[in-house]
This record gives sequence, C-alpha cells and structure tokens, in this order.
Amino acid sequence: MILNFTMTKRAIITYWLLLLVPTAVIATAAFQLLHHEQERINQQARLSARERAQAVGDTLLITVEAVEDELTRALRAIPAEEINETLSRWEIQNPLIRNGFIWDPVDGLVKPLPDDTATAEEVQFITRYHALISGRIPWQSVAVEGPGSRTSGAIESPDRFQPEGLVTRDEISSPGKLHQKNPPARRKLMELARGKVAGPSAEMMVSDAADRGASGWIPWFADNSLYLLGWVQHRPDGLIYGVELEVMTLLSRLILDFPRQETLPSGMVFGLIDGSGKILHQAGSAPINNSDRPEIAVPLSPQLPHWQIAVYFAEKGTAVKPARGFFLLSLLLLAVFITAILLGGALLTWQALRNLKDAHRKTSFVSNVSHELKTPLTSIRMYAELLNEDRIQSPEKKKDYLNVIVDESQRLTRLVNNVLDFSRLEQGRKQYRIKELDIPLFLHEIIDAHRMRLEQAGLVLIKQIPDSTNKVQTDRDTLEQVLLNLIDNAIKYAAEGKELTVSLESSAEACCIKVQDRGPGVPNPHRRKIFNKFHRVDDSLTARQPGSGLGLSIARRLLRDIGGDLLFEPRSGGGSCFVVLIPF
Repeated sequence: MILNFTMTKRAIITYWLLLLVPTAVIATAAFQLLHHEQERINQQARLSARERAQAVGDTLLITVEAVEDELTRALRAIPAEEINETLSRWEIQNPLIRNGFIWDPVDGLVKPLPDDTATAEEVQFITRYHALISGRIPWQSVAVEGPGSRTSGAIESPDRFQPEGLVTRDEISSPGKLHQKNPPARRKLMELARGKVAGPSAEMMVSDAADRGASGWIPWFADNSLYLLGWVQHRPDGLIYGVELEVMTLLSRLILDFPRQETLPSGMVFGLIDGSGKILHQAGSAPINNSDRPEIAVPLSPQLPHWQIAVYFAEKGTAVKPARGFFLLSLLLLAVFITAILLGGALLTWQALRNLKDAHRKTSFVSNVSHELKTPLTSIRMYAELLNEDRIQSPEKKKDYLNVIVDESQRLTRLVNNVLDFSRLEQGRKQYRIKELDIPLFLHEIIDAHRMRLEQAGLVLIKQIPDSTNKVQTDRDTLEQVLLNLIDNAIKYAAEGKELTVSLESSAEACCIKVQDRGPGVPNPHRRKIFNKFHRVDDSLTARQPGSGLGLSIARRLLRDIGGDLLFEPRSGGGSCFVVLIPF
C-alpha cells in the first residue's frame, strides 16, 4: 500500500509538471502575441498617420500651386496701361496680395518708388528684395535655376497614391468640383486668386491666354521667414511686374485642410511647421513645443520650401495608446484560461487523492469486516465444537455457551446486515416498509431485549420514556437497526462511563429519541466527520475496538431516506448524545 501511494504521488507530480509546463508555454506565447499585436497596430497607425499627413501635404501643395497659377493668369490679363492702377487696387482690396511691384530693366524699380514717399511696408519690401531689384540676381535665374525656385506649373500632383479626401489641381480649379469637395473658405481663396474681388474680367483673361511670355514664383527667405513673390514678363526686354502674397492670409485658408481634432486618435497631433521650426498651427489636444522632434515629417517643397507637415505622438514612438480595455480583456481571458487549467488540474488531483483515500478506506473496510466476520465465527465454531463433543457437563455452562453462540450470531447478523444495507444504499436498491409504529412500546421492547448485554458491559440503563401512546408512520426495521447501532457503539466506546440514558421527547413536527452516554465523547475535529463513510476516530479507544466505520453513516442515511435524521450533540458534563428524529 505504501508503494502504491508513493507511485501515485509520483504520478500526480508528473501530471502537474505536464500540466504546468504547457500552461507556462501557452501563457508566454499569449503574452508575446499580445505584444506583437500591439506592435502591429502601432505600425498600422504610424502608416495611416503618414499617409494622412501626406494627403494633407499634397492638398496644401496643390492648393498653393493652384492659387499661384490663378494669380499668374490674372497678372497676365492686366492691360499694360492699367498695371500700376490694378496692382494698387489689389493691394487695398485683395487680402491675398501684400505688395505689388513693377520693375523696369532700364529704370529699375518703378513701383514702389524707392524715395521718401515710400511707406514702411514698401521700404521693407525694397530692402527684402534688394538683390532682385538691383539686378544683382537675374529674375530668370531665380525663377528657373535658383535653389528652391520653380516656374509656374512646374510641379505636378504626386501620383504615388490618391488618398480619400485629397484635392487635385483640377478639382481646385474647377468651380463645379470645388463646390463639391472644397469648403467655402477654399472656394473664396480661389476667387481671390482669380481676381474676382478686384481685377480684370474673365473675358480679358481668356483673350490674353495666348500671350504666355515668362513668369514664375520665387520662394524668398528673409528675416527667417518665407515670402512668395510672383512675377510676369510679356517680352524679354519688357516690364517685370507681379505681387507678393500675404502668406498669413494664405495660411489661414490652408489650415482648413488639417484633420479635425475629434477625428484624430488620442495623443496624436498634426502640426504645420515653417522653415525656422516654428509651429504655425496644430490639430490635436496634446501639448507640443517647438523643440519637440516630430515622429513623421512630410515636406511641402517646392511651393513652401523648408515647411513641413509634422506628426507628433504623446507617447514617443507610439502612434496609438495601448487599447487598455482590449489589453485588460485579453489578460482577463488569459487569466481565466490559465485558472481553468490550474483549477481543472487541482480538481483532478483532489479527485485522485480522494479516490486514493477511498481506496485505502475500502481496503481497511474489507480488512476490518473480514476481521469482524472472523471473530464471531470463531467463537461460534469453538463453543459449538465444545457442545458437540459433549465435554461440558454443567447445565449452567451449556446455557452460557449457547448464549454466547446466540449473541455472536446476532452480532454476525448485524454486521452482515450493515454490509448489505451499505451495498443497497450505494446502489439505490434499499426498500422500506412504512407502517404505523407506537414509539414508546417499541423502545421498551428494544431496550428490554438488550438489557442483559448492557448490564454485562457494566452500563446502568436509564429510561425516560413516557407511558402515553405516541404513534408515527415509519419503518420498524430501519429504526431498530439505528438504535441497535447506537447501543452497540455505547457498549464498545462508552462502557467506562457506566451509564446509558434513552429518552423520548415529542414536538409538533417529530418524535425525538435521545441516546446519551458518559463516555469520552467525540473530539471536536471529528464531530462533522463521524457520519462519513469509513470514518473512525483515530485514538486508542477506537483502535482497541473492531469496526468498519459504516454504522453511523448507514444509520443517518436510513433515517434520511424515511424523512428523519440522526444528529450528534456533545452531552453536558461529558459524553455523547445521539438524537434520532422521526417525523409524524
């Protein structure tokens, strides 16, 4: 038995190792998958943010280019005799125009005049473009060959992709498409660029469309700021005239192309950065500083050289905040999964240990039952052989031997009945015969039948049974077996107490039979277990007495099957009290 128990413990340890190792592997793999999934989501968010920033940048570039093209057309359409007057009117009436100028290859700057009549803005303009006005830098070289410069219409819309919401040059230039996709602010911007606020009529623009000449837009840096200067020259030796854009007006319209704050993920910020690194506009609630380095940068060259669309993340390197709810839910599911595995393993281990314990108890039960069967059989055989050989002559001894044979036969019968009842109860085949029974009369008969056994054990019997009739519907054999079991236990374990009290009490619901002794009682840790199958109090007293540990378990089960119950109570002053409840 010890060898089997050791082997079983090894099997359980092996099982737990086989269970815990895969569980740990699965848990590690699950955490890795969650981490990789978060990384994948982050990469997708970064890619989406880059494409969105690229779309915004392309839209801004195409818008600026379209504005420049429209202004170039409007400049070309100005009649030669109305150039000065038209440019002056545009400076006053068109918010897109900051300054107008006229430059003569021979006379130099004609408008604004570089004399004492120049305003502060005109003085700044003359100072800002002194290299061009003085002829030190040729207009054509800046427009065509200069770094960061371009000619009108030189840059086309990028064809690498066309994200949803990107506005093309044709859509910006077309009034119908503009009405569909462009907000009113951008439509107003294009009207200003076409000169509808102040400028020549559309017919004049169309009639002069064939006169292309030379033109260009010059991105000019001065005082760490960007300026956009557009010019037109109809003939190689003719006047050069044009306008300087009001960049802030243009910017106020461009920022409308930025995403709305509510459409951006939490912690993501889009910013418009100028050539000096200054943040001109941002979309997003997270605070950013000019010194912060963007995670994604999309240049706005050539229309706005050194400017860029920048994307910042509140958590560096993380495009989206970890989905805490999803992550917690995943961890919860993983914890439930691991807990289920561990609980399942613990349940199986507990069941294995329980089965092992039951097997041990059943083995002990078989051993005890065999011993108990052998003891009365040996006594019966020995006394029967003595009587059979006629070696006993004394009539008193013969009577004593016959009484021993009868007592041992009854003991054997009770033991066999316990085993049979246990088998029937386990299989659900126990049958009961419910009849009317007078409890006081029944108790007197049982006690009188076993009075001699009690006296031989040294127990003084005390009866507290009323003389009145008290009838119930119950199974007589079941009740007799229960009481015999309690009397046998008193004889076995409580004989030293020298007292056994059997009392009967009645209530409105049930009859209450109490069997009380003055024995050692039941230790507190065992009081809830004495009705369990095969359970025996492991002390010197029970070790000296034979038993199977089934008597009380069978007694309670029999009573509960007929609607009653068997309870234990510690007796005041020491001893045990077993309460038999029989319902009316």
